[in-house]
Amino acid sequence: MTIYEIGDLPRCRVECRTLAGVLADPTTLVFKHKDPSGNITTLTYPTDIVKDSTGKYHYDLAIDEGGTWSIRWVATGVVDAAGEKDLTVRLSAF
Repeated sequence: MTIYEIGDLPRCRVECRTLAGVLADPTTLVFKHKDPSGNITTLTYPTDIVKDSTGKYHYDLAIDEGGTWSIRWVATGVVDAAGEKDLTVRLSAF
């Protein structure tokens, strides 16, 4: 398990695949993150999310608070899928 520090910029990646396992671009792609204070931010492709190649995307998350951050990807349309993950950020004495 990776533990991040305040000031880190982890790259949050997602791969979108069809039921057959083939990489494909979804019709819509949304990335949400919730900081430890409970603030939720919603980002979308192509405005905020970077496309690396067919079916592969990322977002660089600026960590500015210690605690647990939650992230969620949601793809719809050509690919229908969702996934969540928690990121642990060490509390700082500074």
